[in-house]
Amino acid sequence: MSSCTGSLQRILATDLLVLLLLATSPAVHADLDYPDFLDMTGLTLVGSAAQSGDRVRLTPATTGQVGAVYTSDQIALLDGFDTTFTYEITPITGGADGMVFIMQNESPTSLYSNGGPLGYDGMLNSLVVEIDTYVNGNFNDPPVQHLSIHGRATAPNSADELFAGLAIDTTLPNVTGLRTMRVTYIGNTFEVYLDDLSVPRMSIQIDLLEHLDSDSAWVGFIGSTGGLTQVNDVLSWFMFTDGGTQFIRGDINDDTSVNLPDAIFSLSALFVPGSSPATCLDAADMNDDGSFNLPDAIYLLSALFVPGSPAVPDPVGSCGADPTDDSIDCVLNNCP
Repeated sequence: MSSCTGSLQRILATDLLVLLLLATSPAVHADLDYPDFLDMTGLTLVGSAAQSGDRVRLTPATTGQVGAVYTSDQIALLDGFDTTFTYEITPITGGADGMVFIMQNESPTSLYSNGGPLGYDGMLNSLVVEIDTYVNGNFNDPPVQHLSIHGRATAPNSADELFAGLAIDTTLPNVTGLRTMRVTYIGNTFEVYLDDLSVPRMSIQIDLLEHLDSDSAWVGFIGSTGGLTQVNDVLSWFMFTDGGTQFIRGDINDDTSVNLPDAIFSLSALFVPGSSPATCLDAADMNDDGSFNLPDAIYLLSALFVPGSPAVPDPVGSCGADPTDDSIDCVLNNCP
């Protein structure tokens, strides 16, 4: 065999190995799109969790239950993510114990004890947002329903507020019922919103890598009941990863506000030769249809000046990720 032939074979073998590694990589950048759960493709149910019509029922109205739903693949998270989900917890009062939004790198089916541990207490490489509906004194819970963020870098996680609580919100009268939660990770800022998706209820600085010990994790939800019953349902879930440029819908002239000058900028960019172009087409795409054209300028003018006009698609009022996977992008703007 000539040295040239041998070198060529070694190059081909190396290229093949790289392709195989890429093809079998368990971590993916993913945009999850579950307006309901009639189709469970890409999800794994664990414990008591089950498909219930068009929703995932993490726990039925039975004592001593714990159930989870996770992405079947690990999701790459360190570049940033923006996720929104709708949940329903019944009854409003008198039930237990709650549910969590979780990112964990322990296993695709990790699930721990029911009741106060909320299915994750003791889990390695995890970060959770608790939606805690029951006061467990042995976990140092406050005397009310609450939201909290829990994680312990390099150590098993804990439902104990003193051991692992990174942030807590006790100002809501309850966290039950039909609610919408948003969780974002941009840069090292981790934020949690409830119902009002423009003003965070909790915001902390955190390095996800320290908690997950990986750039990726299985992502999902756990519900738990103990001596009291409670139905924990997830009704919809959207998650956008891979970072991406953040923007404010309608801020076309990139001055961090949305007003008449943006509409004028939009019309000039579209129809006046030599005008400055829109550098963030996502921000200019007012109707979020994946293109920038005259209907977007009309949509913006209506939103600004015509009462009762259709709502502006997210992100509105503050920087956020594009909720739609389309062919346009945001090349440059003042958002982080």
